[in-house]
Amino acid sequence: MPRRRLDRDASLTAQTCALQRAAESLQPPHRRLLDDPDSALFVNGYQLLLTKPVIARACLRVLDGYLPGLHVYIVLRVRYTDDVVRQAISTGIDQVVLLGAGFDTTSLRTPATDSGPAIFEVDAPTTQLEKRRLLERANRAVGPGVHWVPCDFETDRLAERLDQAGFDSTRPCVVVWIGVSVYLTRAAIDQTLTDLSDICAPGSLLVTDFGDPETVTGKHHLAGARRTARLVRRRGEPWLTALSIAELTDALNGPGFVVRDQARVADLAKRYAPNGRPWCSTDDWLGVLTAERVRSDGGC
Repeated sequence: MPRRRLDRDASLTAQTCALQRAAESLQPPHRRLLDDPDSALFVNGYQLLLTKPVIARACLRVLDGYLPGLHVYIVLRVRYTDDVVRQAISTGIDQVVLLGAGFDTTSLRTPATDSGPAIFEVDAPTTQLEKRRLLERANRAVGPGVHWVPCDFETDRLAERLDQAGFDSTRPCVVVWIGVSVYLTRAAIDQTLTDLSDICAPGSLLVTDFGDPETVTGKHHLAGARRTARLVRRRGEPWLTALSIAELTDALNGPGFVVRDQARVADLAKRYAPNGRPWCSTDDWLGVLTAERVRSDGGC
């Protein structure tokens, strides 16, 4: 496999997502799509863009003009995921697995108590080390239930890494796998799904994303999809695989998952934007879904 940026440095796309979340959090309450100020901890080198709300707003407008449809998805998928995780915890699920956690702030926004859920942050070692360094620099500590799990999805076995970190595969969990699979080969995606079939007890939930397959080729009819594909490729983190909702649903059925909910950009906007009308573009080429593990025997 060709040498990747992640082999030597933290993910730049993860940092960009943190910048978008932090900038959105500075917007006035009546137009704000997300309130996630902790994301600013991970905007290493771009802090000047967050010094004033007006600067952050100008930055987001430029980004949205060049990559229409991307920003609204980046911030609203967090709202969607938070809802699923909160609901799962309220029903008694006490294990949260963040696959490709990047600079996600779930661990900072979850009560830091011994009785809180166990959170397993799974990510490439380079990105994880940078996240921990930035947390230490900011004098911020995560709760005692947070477990750091370094894992390369292309070469490591997820089930083994989680087992080593103390994950209990006999109890249900909620797995968040957002903004990751598009950067993986199809072989790595299939292996991860196999590993999920090993670690997810019946009743477990999986939140993951899908997109139009044309995004990978850079030939999508929407400019935001084409430009984003070119941009991440230049940054050394190219998109490799995009599964449509039909392809992903089929891939999930094998390990015993059934899709319970799905939302494309337009659906997310209706659910979470003020009056269903976000300030930014809603070009529709990405989506998120929730699937439930309903069986563990591989049968129909």
